[in-house]
Amino acid sequence: MSDTNANTTPTFANAGDMPHFNAPASGYGNDLDLTKLALTQNFTQLAGVKRIITTVPVRKPSPQQFFRVRAGAEWSMQALTLSLKDEGETYFVHPELYAELANEVRVKLLYLYVTRDGSPGLWPVNMPGDDGRLDTWSQSAHSAAGIAQSSWIRLRANRTVGAYEVCAAAALNDEPVWPDLTMREILNLAFRDKLITSVDHVVVKNLRGEV
Repeated sequence: MSDTNANTTPTFANAGDMPHFNAPASGYGNDLDLTKLALTQNFTQLAGVKRIITTVPVRKPSPQQFFRVRAGAEWSMQALTLSLKDEGETYFVHPELYAELANEVRVKLLYLYVTRDGSPGLWPVNMPGDDGRLDTWSQSAHSAAGIAQSSWIRLRANRTVGAYEVCAAAALNDEPVWPDLTMREILNLAFRDKLITSVDHVVVKNLRGEV
């Protein structure tokens, strides 16, 4: 009767009886050089596809993303806007409605920006009010937008001083990839469902308690 507790580990009389395992092929295993597989900025072109932009958010760039602002007066626009803070939405308002909606609207400068992955956005920054004054948050935002025209930056809110701090990426020297769209097309994508041309707009009626 066999002993079930016996040691079943195989033994070998000499080194020649030991099993052999093939070493990894050259270029693999510990010798793999992953730096040769780095993706380029336009890596989506490797798949032979073209990215189609269907949505352009209207919001401040995320504090966790580096971004660039497109230089040139044709890539920014002063506009009358109405912001719904609870919903996080910004509406484009026809200038003729300014007198009727003066307490609800604000003039902002819309900066076109793009993140590292090529996603565009419009950054609305307050312009001076009727009294010519501008808060420190907006002042620092305009300054940051100017820096972002030539450098990749991130924004950080400093609530102690009431302004944004700029974190520049010293090691990022590549140029941004801008969408193949005109400013008109970008504005249409950003505000296609958020255009107020009449006081009969549902957003205006909600603010006035009419619905």
